[in-house]
Amino acid sequence: MKTTLLGAIALSISVSSLSAQWQQATPGASPPTTAAAAFATGPTGNLLMFGGDTGGFAPSSQAWTYDGTTWTTAASGPGGRAGAEMEYDINGGVFVMYGGLSSSFFGGPSKDETWVFDGTTWTQPVIVGTTPGGLGLHGMSHDSVHNLTIVYGGLPDSFFPIDSDKTFEWNGTGWTETAITPATNPGPLERPSMCFHAGIGKTVLFGGIDVQGSWNNTTWTYDGATHAWSALTIAGAKPAARTGAMMAYDSIRGVCVLTGGADPTDMTGQTYFSDTWEFDGTTWTQVATSITGTRLNGMMGFMPASNRMVVFGGVSFATFTYYNDTWEWETGTFGSACPGSNGLPHLSVNQSPRLGQPWVVTASNLNTTFNAGVLVFGFTQIPGGFLLDPFPGMPGCYAYITPDASVGITGSLGDASWTWPSVGGTIGSQFWGQALCYDPGVNAFDFTITQAISGTIGL
Repeated sequence: MKTTLLGAIALSISVSSLSAQWQQATPGASPPTTAAAAFATGPTGNLLMFGGDTGGFAPSSQAWTYDGTTWTTAASGPGGRAGAEMEYDINGGVFVMYGGLSSSFFGGPSKDETWVFDGTTWTQPVIVGTTPGGLGLHGMSHDSVHNLTIVYGGLPDSFFPIDSDKTFEWNGTGWTETAITPATNPGPLERPSMCFHAGIGKTVLFGGIDVQGSWNNTTWTYDGATHAWSALTIAGAKPAARTGAMMAYDSIRGVCVLTGGADPTDMTGQTYFSDTWEFDGTTWTQVATSITGTRLNGMMGFMPASNRMVVFGGVSFATFTYYNDTWEWETGTFGSACPGSNGLPHLSVNQSPRLGQPWVVTASNLNTTFNAGVLVFGFTQIPGGFLLDPFPGMPGCYAYITPDASVGITGSLGDASWTWPSVGGTIGSQFWGQALCYDPGVNAFDFTITQAISGTIGL
């Protein structure tokens, strides 16, 4: 085996963020045009969507699932609603859905209903005590650390437009209003974007609008341990104020991804966003990618098995266009692999790296005789990649990261894995990796190389 590695290559390339691109998918079947539906990632990584505004007077009561290839109808149960929110409760093993508006477009009275779905049957629990009182167009997240589903803001009744600034927690059996004193919270909001960031163990809230005429671009976090909101001081760039944007958590890289929404500063309602941002718990970073067709009230979720963020539907009231398109963005990997004797080698991880937890990296589609390679870690990306031809002799192969550390990997049946027994480091630290795969005779260097992966250390 030749021992020359990427570390022997002197690189002097300026570094900037690599671009990823949203790609429109072509599923075998799709739901009808839909906006403001309840949407969540389930235990198998598939996405579940319920209800929504289809452009008519009556909202949908259909349920759909997406497996990365096609949309399929699922069990229905609750009545039609738009502007409901849904999260998967990993501890309870059920989807939790709350609220919604009883008619589309202008909304109608808000529903004070809590539903759970076990994958087969919808059930409305009998609740003793307080509830959020009926909401639509609210924000929602599931805090898997403290086993709480968080609801914030929303529209109690669209015919009397006074937005809520209340916070409620669902513990699996009942609702509790929290963050009452002190009164420091994001203020009255509808259509805020919320995302539980497992890396920092807190819910992130951004955007939204108060129909009485206020908005901001402050980033807020909610701590399920202290039941309190905090406004963050953000250094550097951040998204513009917006309402009805989509946000979901990328559990592979440890970032909340935000895209879309309408500009509340344009009172004509004609300005929409198609930009994409990532929040790592401290800093917002704009990613050079966009979705065709500006929209608000779209739905977004993350599919960890395929490292894909998925967007469906939404609406532009500037043109009264409702969408039923599906967009995907593979955010956990970037760059291209270099073909070998067993096809394209591929690097994958079992989850985002978390402090004190084991973390597994696997290279697949290796030469099945040798099942071996070298895993290279770097702390800097190389924009566009560094061509490894003519030196060290890997035509058409690219290095996408700087070679700051390496470890040998071995396996069998075309796979080779490496386990970090207990993740150490600092929360929020980001790094990247590629695998050099031993493949004698494939080129002058006897190695091929995978695409690159990225990871952010979380809690």
